[in-house]
Amino acid sequence: MIEKFLSLSDARKYSISQHELERRWKAVRERMAARGIDCLVAQGQQRYVSGYFRWFSDIAEANYPITAIFPLQEELTIIGHGPGAPAHPGNPPDWALRAGMKKINMPAFPNVWWQDAWDAERAVEVIGRLKPRTVGFVGMGNISAAFYENVKKGLQGVTLVNASDLVDEVRMVKSEEELTLMRDAAYMHEMSYAVAKKAVRPGRTVTEVILEIRQAQMAAGSEEQQIAIMFGRPDSLHNMQQHSWGNVYWRRKLKEGDVVNLLVESSMPGGYWYDLRRFFSIGPVPSELQEAHAIALEARRLMAAHSKPGVMPGIALETSNRFLVEKGCPAEARIAAHGQGLGLVERPVYHTSEPSPFAVDMVVCLHPTAKTKHAMACLADTYVIAESGAVPLYKELFEDSEIAVVG
Repeated sequence: MIEKFLSLSDARKYSISQHELERRWKAVRERMAARGIDCLVAQGQQRYVSGYFRWFSDIAEANYPITAIFPLQEELTIIGHGPGAPAHPGNPPDWALRAGMKKINMPAFPNVWWQDAWDAERAVEVIGRLKPRTVGFVGMGNISAAFYENVKKGLQGVTLVNASDLVDEVRMVKSEEELTLMRDAAYMHEMSYAVAKKAVRPGRTVTEVILEIRQAQMAAGSEEQQIAIMFGRPDSLHNMQQHSWGNVYWRRKLKEGDVVNLLVESSMPGGYWYDLRRFFSIGPVPSELQEAHAIALEARRLMAAHSKPGVMPGIALETSNRFLVEKGCPAEARIAAHGQGLGLVERPVYHTSEPSPFAVDMVVCLHPTAKTKHAMACLADTYVIAESGAVPLYKELFEDSEIAVVG
């Protein structure tokens, strides 16, 4: 087994330790047994949205649906895109699997309706051999309707439940290994911010700036890069371009007097994310932006101070919202803060409907927005829940949060 793990490590930038995976599996199986769940099913379809599949398998999601079947007693089975039997399943590659994992491939495409049942039929075969009474689905928002409906059709008499909360109980609290990986992502964002300070200048397009940051991140070992830039006047940052949307938006070049808001959300080897949002001013900083920026910083400080173990996220949100309203800004209409890890957005979510209180070693991203009559400001950083509240994951980067004058 150790020889297989060593070869796995040689083939990849980073591999989650076997100890860490077994810690997760053990904690989840204890909860499965307590709730009478015989098997869990998780599916990944986009790399940065979910993370459930990778959390179970240490295998990155791809552009095709990929499914994990996690039994109470047996090893995990993966169903991915590739040539079906009798061909040897090539996805994921053999070297990526831990000892005991099994895989099945089907040449199914999500856009071909008459193939909708193919992956589900293989899942039913695997699950059916377990003779389960109850099967739990994890991350229902990431599971296709076709897959769910066809599994339900094939498992007549089996109780199907949403078991996302069972996994979230374990997933929300990060291990030391996970925190180390998230610090690596923070270091990469510090480098990215330094690149951006030089790249943002008059006469350049946003595409050029994004590509320069992205190339630096890839050279540093980043797995996924999500970068967005808004620019314009302080009260109208409506010009926006995001690399994942392709080169289909604004072509206007940056110019003197522009305010630039940069959002960098990227991952390092291992798949863990950091969240960074900062402001630039090409030329003197407008006073109206300074005002909104100061309000956003204080709203975020209040949110962090109230993110203590045992406190409900809705209370921390309400504290920030109350301050924003006192300053003449609207309360948040979007999610102003959320958990982070293998998913760019995870639980706990700062909302009155979030059922889980904070706990030590949860990781959260805080980004409340201050909208005054004349400007908008939002900053983002990633934090860890400690006894005293949410503390910055990387203090040096957190403290480099003033509006950068460039150009």
